[in-house]
This record gives sequence, C-alpha cells and structure tokens, in this order.
Amino acid sequence: MGKIILAGSFVALMAAPVFASAQGNVQQAYAGVNYAFVTYEEEGLSEDIDLGALVAKVGTKVNPYFAAELRAGFGVADESASVGNVSVKVEIDYLVGGYGVLGIPNETPIYPYVVLGFTKGELTASAKGPGGSATVSASESDISYGVGANFDLSSNVQMNAEYMSYIDKDGAEISGISVGASYLF
Repeated sequence: MGKIILAGSFVALMAAPVFASAQGNVQQAYAGVNYAFVTYEEEGLSEDIDLGALVAKVGTKVNPYFAAELRAGFGVADESASVGNVSVKVEIDYLVGGYGVLGIPNETPIYPYVVLGFTKGELTASAKGPGGSATVSASESDISYGVGANFDLSSNVQMNAEYMSYIDKDGAEISGISVGASYLF
C-alpha cells in the first residue's frame, strides 16, 4: 500500500509542472496556521474525545486548480474520559502530512476545494485507576481527505474553514473541523 501511495505522489508531483504550463505561470507560495477542533473516536469508548491542535501549513499553488501542501501540528487541548473506574486523559502529540488540494476558481472571494493526502499522527493516553497509572503512546498513518474553502480578505491574506478526516483505521478515527488564516507570497 505504501508503495502505491509513494508512486501516486511521485506521478502527481511530476504532472504538476505540465498542469502549470497549461494554465500559465500562476505559482504562488503560502504559509498559514489553523486551529483544529479534533474528535477522537474509538470502538469501546462510550463517548468521543474532543481535542485541539495547532496546525501549520506551507504550500504552493501550482495552477488555479491545484496546490501541493505540507502540514505539521501538535496538540494544545486534551480531554479526559472515564472507562469504568479508570480515568483516561488523551492528547495529540503530533499530526504531519502531505496533501494535494484541488479547487474551483471562480469570480467570488470564496475558493472551495477538496484535499487528499497522507497523515501520520501520534496520541498519548494516560490512565489512572484503583490499580495505579499507566501511559501509552501510539502512532498511526492513513490516507486523509477533506473539504473546505478559502476566503480572500485581501490579495495576500485568506481565512480558511475545513473538515478533515485525518486517520480512520483499526476502529479508531481522528477527524475535525479547523479554522485559520494564510499569507500568500
């Protein structure tokens, strides 16, 4: 599976200059930060766990329809849940990934898009109960997808709102809504 993703990413990166030349030279770099309201769901937990993360992103708009983007984030808000007599605190250690962003240019200041890529993340759970305490960290990676929109505030500043499914694997799901801003160079 990993070789398929790497091969697909390589083909997409190699094809990007072709799309760029077909649309004219519109390359534009950007950097931004989003606050992600992340939900962690796992089979066996009676309630979802709500977390928060700051996610930085850098990217380049290759043409009016396509951008390539890298993101890295870390947890800033954790939550506790109870499982029987045990209290479990969950926090995001990190989320990192690479993504392709396919959008629909139009005459309005709103740029709707879909995003597809690959995310690797790590969570830490600390449990306390009558028998003592324990801490466990686990990392996972998965294909990620989402939908969002950029809102132009000026020629160089955009606001952003997005839903993203980061990881959905082995009975656990990390997804969320984020809002943020980007600066275009």
